[in-house]
Amino acid sequence: MRAIKFEEPWKVECIELEKPVPGEGQALIKVKAAGICGSDIGAFRGTNPLVSFPRIIGHEIVGEVLSVPENNERGITVGDHVIVDPYLYCGTCYPCSIGRTNCCTDLKVLGVHVEGGMSDYMVHPANMLWKLPEDMPWDIAPMLSPLLSPFTGFTEAI
Repeated sequence: MRAIKFEEPWKVECIELEKPVPGEGQALIKVKAAGICGSDIGAFRGTNPLVSFPRIIGHEIVGEVLSVPENNERGITVGDHVIVDPYLYCGTCYPCSIGRTNCCTDLKVLGVHVEGGMSDYMVHPANMLWKLPEDMPWDIAPMLSPLLSPFTGFTEAI
């Protein structure tokens, strides 16, 4: 599969990787669209101090579910159109326990601290996927990513 990798600031390339294999609790997603935001531009320019290099970028990701654990808590099924929650949180620290997952003491962001999803396929925790309406165009769906904060109420409305 193909992926977009920042080797270092100002050096971006399209690389070939093995298709990922989902682990326990993870879904396999065929990426359909990815947004590019200001933090990606900062990573490219070397002005985003949070990005560790080398890094596969991408945290505004939407796609189609190819495989998913049965009976996952979000009711995600094969074929669903989903948006990826880009913030990997532990779920057990104090901020997570009171619903402030954005303040997790071990917070990791896709494409910043860990490999992102600007690739043909990606794996992601099934409980960190949100269903999209089937008729939502792929090219505009990544713009919903900033609304995935628990403070917007958007995720409850999807």
